[in-house]
Amino acid sequence: MKNKITIVTIIYCLLSIPIYFLDFESIVKNNTEYLIHILNFFNSIRFDLLLFENELEIPLAEEGSYRIIPLNSIIFTFILLVGSLLFYISNEKKTRLLRLAMLFFFIAKSIHFVFLLFNIAESIKAYAFLTLYYIFIDIFWLFLTYKAIVYLNSLKELIPIEIKEIKPEIITNSTERVSAREIMNQSLEKKAIQLPFEKASLGDRFLNYLLDTFFVILIFSPYIFGLAKSREYRDSINELGSEIGDNVVFILFIAIARIFYYLLSEGIFHISPAKTLTETRVISTSEPKLNFSTLVGRTFIRLIPFEAFSFFGKNGWHDELSNTTVVKEKQIESTKIYSILFLFILFIASVINGIWDKF
Repeated sequence: MKNKITIVTIIYCLLSIPIYFLDFESIVKNNTEYLIHILNFFNSIRFDLLLFENELEIPLAEEGSYRIIPLNSIIFTFILLVGSLLFYISNEKKTRLLRLAMLFFFIAKSIHFVFLLFNIAESIKAYAFLTLYYIFIDIFWLFLTYKAIVYLNSLKELIPIEIKEIKPEIITNSTERVSAREIMNQSLEKKAIQLPFEKASLGDRFLNYLLDTFFVILIFSPYIFGLAKSREYRDSINELGSEIGDNVVFILFIAIARIFYYLLSEGIFHISPAKTLTETRVISTSEPKLNFSTLVGRTFIRLIPFEAFSFFGKNGWHDELSNTTVVKEKQIESTKIYSILFLFILFIASVINGIWDKF
């Protein structure tokens, strides 16, 4: 499996990056548009940061003409390439960047697939074969990334801790009666103490929240703001904004994006992109196997106002109310800070370029 993952990712990266530098105008002029559709099989996914469409403008021979290259997509492809090489060279030990890129790919392709199906009726009427072709592309990459993520997760073990059996002291003499609620609370406390894996630290939980929020914006910005190119969509949003406020509309979009983000990551793989970097995972505290329905509840609990601050207590609300928690995975070596620093430098450079283009 190691060789298959490495070969596929390297081929994808080596074919994906050059596509952005092709002269598509020349291809169209020579009536070879079919080449564009063939090459789009290896076309990378698009990321933006809110309204900053981070693009590089390369001047062409013709004066005043430029080729637009999405910088964020190239950065993603570079991360995928570096992650796959580290994964192979370390003999499957270093998986942080590869799992992050694969999960990014899976979420982004899933959202693209949903939008493709949403407009499938009109698309098939106009371009039946091309619509089916692009549906096949999305399904193909979703299947491959799903299999890869499942395998990469299987390589990670949780950190066990010594279980101390604590017998709750329940007073049952005739002079003092104990309520059923007190017995239940003692039982739950015992179950929590006996959790056989090391819980994630408060620092890791806070870092997960910050990184996942940033990743949500990166993945969903092209769709949230790309839809604004539709006049009908703009009119609807402007009308909604005039009624409830533009800021409320934006918060609503981010809330919906977070639901899809966590359902596609934690709901299926029990990890999120941020958790691949901190090497933590969601598990159940009341069931032997974590169910999807439990993770659906955990996801929607996150929408409670000020819920993000609840994890500064003993347990966050989305943990406590869904009977879940986040635990640590075994780390071969402490490379978390280097991985995050690597990503931070890349994305900050990207953001600076995007802001610079606005002025």
